[in-house]
Amino acid sequence: SSGINAEYGHKVLDDNTTFSELIFTDKAVEIISAASQNQGVKRRPFFLMMSYMNPHAPITPMEKDLQQNLHIENENRRKMAAMITSLDYGVGRITSTLETTNQLNQTIIVFLSDNGGHVMMMNGESLGSSNLPLRGAKCTLYEGGVRTPAFIRIPHTSVNSTLVYDGLFHVVDWLPTLASLARIPLHKSRFPLDGVDHSEVFQELYKTGVQRIPSPRSQVVLDIDPVYNLAGIIEGNFKLMIGNPAPLNFSIVFPLLPANVSSYEANASENRGIMERNKEKQDAYESSSSPCLSISCMSENVTLYDLSIDVSEGIDISWRFSDVKTDLWNALSLYANSSNPLTRPQFFEDQQILNATIMHKGALVWQPWLGQPEIRSRD
Repeated sequence: SSGINAEYGHKVLDDNTTFSELIFTDKAVEIISAASQNQGVKRRPFFLMMSYMNPHAPITPMEKDLQQNLHIENENRRKMAAMITSLDYGVGRITSTLETTNQLNQTIIVFLSDNGGHVMMMNGESLGSSNLPLRGAKCTLYEGGVRTPAFIRIPHTSVNSTLVYDGLFHVVDWLPTLASLARIPLHKSRFPLDGVDHSEVFQELYKTGVQRIPSPRSQVVLDIDPVYNLAGIIEGNFKLMIGNPAPLNFSIVFPLLPANVSSYEANASENRGIMERNKEKQDAYESSSSPCLSISCMSENVTLYDLSIDVSEGIDISWRFSDVKTDLWNALSLYANSSNPLTRPQFFEDQQILNATIMHKGALVWQPWLGQPEIRSRD
């Protein structure tokens, strides 16, 4: 990776020749090895979060990882797989270091992603990702954008096998869940946590191998966006979406085949048109003296899916389950009516976003857009 400052402590890592995953993994191994030296009764626990940049655009894998994926015919898919190979190598090194330093059986390990695969760029270029059988991709409210695989390894459990937890889980649930598993008390604040604790379900599952306790979470709000006039919510097996769930055209689920590349390119001009219309919506929202935050101001396009039998979100059942549609609509309305006005950065082509970022050796670096931040660079 190139250009963006990386800091450890107060030291800027000045390296434009090494792939970021190698730098991150080396530092993680160093931290884990150092922690192993602090043994005994007073041993200090550690928390380590590895936010790897891969797989992510630009799709620029290492040559040695490409060589391990030559069996994949599709070039874009092969490059994506190579970036995941590098990620696997990093995770493997971290796990091996925990094991060789006798810390693996005292460590909780969680692996997760922030969104579904990014299928294509605005110019129609395929990035090699596939979320099948899920519809959609990153930046969409479809399951291909909001549902991701994850796993947790909990030491000292009775069941020595892979178990599947199919309960509804939101990313904010990790804080109370991990705190409970690690026996760390959470101090009360004047704002209640949005996350819920799943540790009891996990422990029962690991203990018996059977999920006898239902998920403590029954509902997830996916988005409420008065700029793009879209919203989404999941409750149980049902998922309600208002407006266009995707800024790009996902009217069909694209299979990842070389012959389908033309389909991506054919949709490029349409997708650029969608983005232009979205920019007009944002300008109108920001210029309004009293923007409407109510669900009733959003699009009349409402779809309802039963994810237990239609994970690809192909059959709209809103006409059949009007009572469920009404209940979820009302739930979204309650959240929308209690929300604060939305603020977001400008589009890339706007001057304001350029003022809120720095261009450093070809890299576009995000900065806070509220106020004027102090920008630090190694120059």
